[in-house]
Amino acid sequence: MIKSTLELQNFLRSRLDIINEWFIEKKNFLKEKSIPFPLLSSFDVRDSGYKASIVDSNVFPSGFNNLDLTSRDLASKKVTKYLSSISPKKAILLIPENYSRNKNYFKSLQVLSNIMKKGGYKIIYGYLEYPNIQPPLDNSLNPLEKMIKKENMINTENFQDGFIILNNDLTGGNPSILNDVKQIIIPHVSLGWYNRKKSSHFQFYNNLIEELASIVSFDPWLLKTEIDNVDPIDFKNNFEIDLIAEKVDRMVENIAEKYAEYNINEELYVFLKNNSGTLGLGIISVKSSDELKNLNSKKRKKMIFGKQGAKITSILLQEGIPTKYSMGQHPAEPVIYCVGTDIIGGFMRLNLIADKFQNLNTKGLFFEQLYEKELTNSIVFKNKEFSLYVLISQIAILAISYELMQNLSG
Repeated sequence: MIKSTLELQNFLRSRLDIINEWFIEKKNFLKEKSIPFPLLSSFDVRDSGYKASIVDSNVFPSGFNNLDLTSRDLASKKVTKYLSSISPKKAILLIPENYSRNKNYFKSLQVLSNIMKKGGYKIIYGYLEYPNIQPPLDNSLNPLEKMIKKENMINTENFQDGFIILNNDLTGGNPSILNDVKQIIIPHVSLGWYNRKKSSHFQFYNNLIEELASIVSFDPWLLKTEIDNVDPIDFKNNFEIDLIAEKVDRMVENIAEKYAEYNINEELYVFLKNNSGTLGLGIISVKSSDELKNLNSKKRKKMIFGKQGAKITSILLQEGIPTKYSMGQHPAEPVIYCVGTDIIGGFMRLNLIADKFQNLNTKGLFFEQLYEKELTNSIVFKNKEFSLYVLISQIAILAISYELMQNLSG
């Protein structure tokens, strides 16, 4: 029996030929269906030492300012290769988030722009107009250009044709200006949070893990994250909270069975997450149905509204995986960045006030370079060796493309 993620990495390394064949088969299938991989993506990894999994997947990543220079250079080469395979056009209309105060986001956007500019692309900033949501306000984005739609083409003062790249996750909704547009929009609008569900993504992710596990012969639980969902939901409604509570107890029982099988002595807990949200908002953890039913008003309020005040109407239940990483007694987790199906780098997210069980993407967070040891070593050195984190990140990339295929077929 495999008893650690390091043992699992060594086991999978010995079966790399089989794994690569499986990936090629999946990539060819998606290519035949004309389903693209995301241009940009990032993944939060939780590794407890006994299991590892992706716990969050982002198709509109920020945080590029936390990447080292080598990763930024590699990202530029991969972005150029990705875009040039689609079109020789060199103009990009980059649509940022409607933030007005988040300075770190604008630092990330500057780095992302520089990554693209290094490939010879001209960057023009456009913005989406939402009711009651301000356009971006930051001197580094000047000039922000108003978008005008004419004959199914989006123009601004300095953009007539080229790529339209969204770094806005569309929490505010699907803007009509982006519908029926002839220009290439990356990523597809249907992957915005107005439509996307984390539960759908992780169902595809878990299915792919199970398929690979059946071929390579390992327990898929070692790389999965157990999930469930409740939809619709309103945390002001006690009856609906009772429905979540039943699922929390069921999930805790299932996790307890696996802990007993692997002789794991660790706390059991479940994350409740906004099923259509980001920024670490709308997330709490509970250990039992009783804890959920007795939530204080502060925690209840966290689960009512998400980013930009959007009401939370669907909840993802996700197995809690404690992180084995720490730095100066502070818990940490790897965050992996990708272009297409290639990993270009990442960093460690740390938190000064959380513990190893909690969400780290919240108040108290800061970032450091990837640890040059253990499983993260091969990421630091640009994937010259097999890495468990690279494997699960690439499976999550496949899952995003399967999500898109489902959206387009629906």
